[in-house]
Amino acid sequence: MEWLKNERNNECTTINQWLPHLRTFCEYLHKNGKIAYSDLSDIALISRIKDQRKQELICLSIEQTKLVIKQPDIMKKTGRRDRFFIALLYDSGCRDQELLNLKVKDFAITKNNDAEIRILGKGKKYRVTPISSEVARLFREYCKDYHPDTEESQDRLLFYTVRNELTAEMYADNVQRFMKVYEKSAQCVERTLPHLHPHLFRHSRALHLYIAGVPLPLVAEWLGHSNQETTLIYYAQASLEMKRKAASKLADDDKSVFREDITFKYADDEKILKKLSGLK
Repeated sequence: MEWLKNERNNECTTINQWLPHLRTFCEYLHKNGKIAYSDLSDIALISRIKDQRKQELICLSIEQTKLVIKQPDIMKKTGRRDRFFIALLYDSGCRDQELLNLKVKDFAITKNNDAEIRILGKGKKYRVTPISSEVARLFREYCKDYHPDTEESQDRLLFYTVRNELTAEMYADNVQRFMKVYEKSAQCVERTLPHLHPHLFRHSRALHLYIAGVPLPLVAEWLGHSNQETTLIYYAQASLEMKRKAASKLADDDKSVFREDITFKYADDEKILKKLSGLK
């Protein structure tokens, strides 16, 4: 591990990917009498290397998310499909492949007009995620185009492509292709819009949920994270946003010490705010 780090200058992620392979190789050496059991036990105790780098999580703002969802041309059939896909991707917080694996029957609308989707996530584990009424409306409109006979379509894939009047499974590269188009059009309006990719909507949804007051364990369940530590990255980023809002509110409050300074002087200073949040 030290050799990979010091001699090959590998990053923590790469070294951690090598660890299970090294363990398997050492088990092979032990079976063939090349190393002692005590050595194998010591190797088994080697833990993953923690990445000390603090990486800023790139997310869309609420307004940027709305802007992107509005980009598809709903006068076109494919535009209605793309808008529904992007809206569902954000609303559910799903991985793109999880959406591509959905069948029509996995999207359920209850008698109370509440909606939910049943997702098969990593580790073959199912989870149920609530869906907003607005996205449920987009689902109904989408089905009119792509699943007109909903009852007969229950076991069919929710999303698919049509070429030369033949239907085919939709793949991740199809999604990336239309996202590239909408990224370009949205950046004509919002130049600071980050590069669009499916996971960006998942990150953004998680951050928006947490900032809105959803407890971190529930955000972890929403995303299908088996390890809550994976979700902690949203806590650090959300803390930054929460402190920014709190500072802004305090600056406008009559009880502010610096009443003449209408806006908090560090409100847009990312370096200072990161230090306040313990990120640097």
